[in-house]
Amino acid sequence: MRTPEQVLGPYFPMGSQPRKGGDLVSPDRVKGSPYGDLIEVVGRVLDCRGKPIHDVKIVIWQANSFGRYAHPNDHNIATLDPNFDGFAEFRSDDSGGYRIRTIKPGAYPASVDWMRPPHIHFDVQGKFERLITQMYFPGEPLNETDRYLKSASYPDMLIAKPLGRPMHARHNVLKFDIVLKRG
Repeated sequence: MRTPEQVLGPYFPMGSQPRKGGDLVSPDRVKGSPYGDLIEVVGRVLDCRGKPIHDVKIVIWQANSFGRYAHPNDHNIATLDPNFDGFAEFRSDDSGGYRIRTIKPGAYPASVDWMRPPHIHFDVQGKFERLITQMYFPGEPLNETDRYLKSASYPDMLIAKPLGRPMHARHNVLKFDIVLKRG
């Protein structure tokens, strides 16, 4: 089955340049390290027959660990982390694989009566189609009441699978495969 579509979201980073590659946490020359829990997301881009799709452009964006986006329209009063822009672009490798190093995003208020659970936005541009979706975190209580997740045709496909911690690592690894209809 194809990964379910999700909304683009109100905070797509317009006018800024994404980091190249899937590493959102390594400090550059100007910025320091971001606040929050380091995580790694690994996965593959596949077609509906399970065949890997290589060289797929993937753009991700997310809130920081406090639940705020580095976007001028995000009026959330949460802290804006000067060391985290939460925006990257990369491509799947020859086996359809990708790897992201980032921090776990925080939950944030979408309205007076609705808190969004932690999630990462994905814009996947295959050779024949484009998929906008979101990856959610396992075990999050807010998943149960999230309007976007609950409205998905197959919500379980949008929740990453925990892989645990690699030996000698101080961070968790999650698996999130993306399935396109034709690639």
